[in-house]
Amino acid sequence: MISPNLRKLDLSHKGLTDVPEEIAGMKQLRVLDLSYNNITRIPDFVFALPHLRTLSVGHNQLRSLPFSISGSSIQDLIADYNQIDFILPTTLTGLRTLNISHNRINIGLVSTSFPNLKELDIRHNPSIIIAGPDKLPAISRYYHDAAPGNALVPVGMQYYDSVLKK
Repeated sequence: MISPNLRKLDLSHKGLTDVPEEIAGMKQLRVLDLSYNNITRIPDFVFALPHLRTLSVGHNQLRSLPFSISGSSIQDLIADYNQIDFILPTTLTGLRTLNISHNRINIGLVSTSFPNLKELDIRHNPSIIIAGPDKLPAISRYYHDAAPGNALVPVGMQYYDSVLKK
């Protein structure tokens, strides 16, 4: 039995294949760590938790992120090292931190603005390119691969490349 008043729950490295339904009743939960399991999907009830700010689901077997993330209170999403092959950028605009590195995402040029995003890691995906610096006005850490085919980094994004190389 999990206490419904917990604010932080660490279920990493537990061999889980599904998210426990008891989490749906944890209305005070702020941090949920489900990393290093074998979870294939995140149920909508996770995104309905009213105070959840940080969700860590890295190192699982996720293939997608539910659209319900867009209406959630989540600010920090860590979903690296999964099998995610598609995301809908407009569902992620409320995030402050996004790590989707080491997935299979192939969406090409992203022209969606992310007004609150301070940290972004999109390395090791087939194709994700942010259209320009105006799409990331609050960014302080931006990790990405070189543009495909040795194309130029979009105008204005060179600054972020130089910051990372220091």
